[in-house]
Amino acid sequence: MSDTHAERVSLGEAAYRRLHAEIVSCRLSPGQRFTEKQLSVEYGFGVSPLRDALRRLDHDGLVRTLPRKGYQVAPLTPKLVDDLFVMWRIVAPELVRLGIENATDDQIARIRAGFEAIEAASSSGADADHNVRVVEAADMAFTELAQATGNSYLINLLERIQGDMARIWVLILDDDPSAVNLEAPSNWIQHILVDRDAEAAAASTSRLVEDTHERVLRAVTRWPSVMRAEVELRSASSR
Repeated sequence: MSDTHAERVSLGEAAYRRLHAEIVSCRLSPGQRFTEKQLSVEYGFGVSPLRDALRRLDHDGLVRTLPRKGYQVAPLTPKLVDDLFVMWRIVAPELVRLGIENATDDQIARIRAGFEAIEAASSSGADADHNVRVVEAADMAFTELAQATGNSYLINLLERIQGDMARIWVLILDDDPSAVNLEAPSNWIQHILVDRDAEAAAASTSRLVEDTHERVLRAVTRWPSVMRAEVELRSASSR
């Protein structure tokens, strides 16, 4: 591999990580449109690495390519949010149950570290990145649980939806900073993970997802970026 090619790959990876973080944190908001030139000016990357990054983000489902118009951050609509949580309510308890049942001691330690990070991030002082830290800690915990299942379909499914789940959680926390239940991580750390109680873990997850689903549906109409996307989609479908 030539030095030039290696540098391009490195820059493409850096651009991907930066844009992924901007989208997941909703600093690039759902439905927002942009061009490669605008991103180049904003973030300082050249067109080639940006194009590579945007191609990957399109594949991840976080960006849409608009022919001859540029790009758009994948919208979040009330229907999409509801559909995602209906699916997650079915999948999450089983993912967690299998993860706890099959996890090695090392994996249990990493899962526990993830929930401890949620607790630490939730109780840390509020700043611009507070919500992102909470969401990143939750991603860490559930990624470890998925890996512990050893089921490639569950692992791939989690990877596919993590970006949208992260964006939804960031929007929830922006709307209601008290949305994170500090009792839940503590309960997991002190009881479920210590005792490796897979059934209790699945039941706890089911309750948490159901509560979150209800909270999201109550909050969704207060998210301007989500409602703008809903209006745009309805307008496009009526043409």
